[in-house]
Amino acid sequence: MNLFSNLELFVKTIEVGNFSALGRQLHMAPSSISRQINTLEEELGVRLLQRTTRNISLTEAGQIYYERVSKILGDLEEAQLAITQLQVNPKGVLRLNVAIPFGERNIVPLMPEFLALYPDLKIDLVLEDRAIDLVEERVDLAIRIGRLGDSSIVARKLADNQFVVCASQQYLKAHGMPDSPDDLMRHNCIINKNIHNSDTWQFHDANSTQNISVSGNFLANTGGALYRAMLSGLGIAVLPTWFVGEDIQKGKLNVVLEDYEVNLPAMTDSAIYALYPAGQYLPPKVRVFIDYLIEKLKV
Repeated sequence: MNLFSNLELFVKTIEVGNFSALGRQLHMAPSSISRQINTLEEELGVRLLQRTTRNISLTEAGQIYYERVSKILGDLEEAQLAITQLQVNPKGVLRLNVAIPFGERNIVPLMPEFLALYPDLKIDLVLEDRAIDLVEERVDLAIRIGRLGDSSIVARKLADNQFVVCASQQYLKAHGMPDSPDDLMRHNCIINKNIHNSDTWQFHDANSTQNISVSGNFLANTGGALYRAMLSGLGIAVLPTWFVGEDIQKGKLNVVLEDYEVNLPAMTDSAIYALYPAGQYLPPKVRVFIDYLIEKLKV
């Protein structure tokens, strides 16, 4: 047996737990497996396994070797899959988990075109705002606003999450257009109480940064509620461009203080991310969907 085969056998032995069980899986005699592990140990000049009549366990050197070798074998398997899958049409079920407002406004409208491009795919979309365990809930891809601080998750940036100050024509006709950020202190501002310090709006121009404390008679805990209140003429709000961009283009909403870049201090690192489990080969169905979103989500 060559070195590669011995390495595979070593890793499988650790994963299964004993020679007898692995022998039944591979249709090999346990003594043959043991001899090949012995050969590997002799070549390395160290003992990798502690053996008893019933069980095996890793030595300190064996633990280090197992961690390195299992990663190398995993990388090789992924490389092989990547090559063989290059020409394979994406197929099967693509399970997506997306935050509710973003999914409704930005993902669902893209489905007809995407599925026309990949007719062998089926989309299983769950819209919800709670944090989920992608592996446990068998989700291929999640889309969230903001990076998760979890090393087991890969966060691929899809687009910036840009904000804009806006109001309805009805409100601006009744109360006037603010000329400077300071003017907002005299306006009714709609506040998202679900975001920390969201009554402070931060404005940037070429010369300075200003933090403006705003107030108003309506607070809500979702962007959708803020949006509908603003659209009905209640006040001025800060919302992402992906939420209000279409309304601005159609003239339903007006941009306020468009010479300034605006942000909420608590949302300064809130790009739009595609999330998937780390250390796994990225299936073609996930890869093509991420590429498609990067192209389409130019918000």
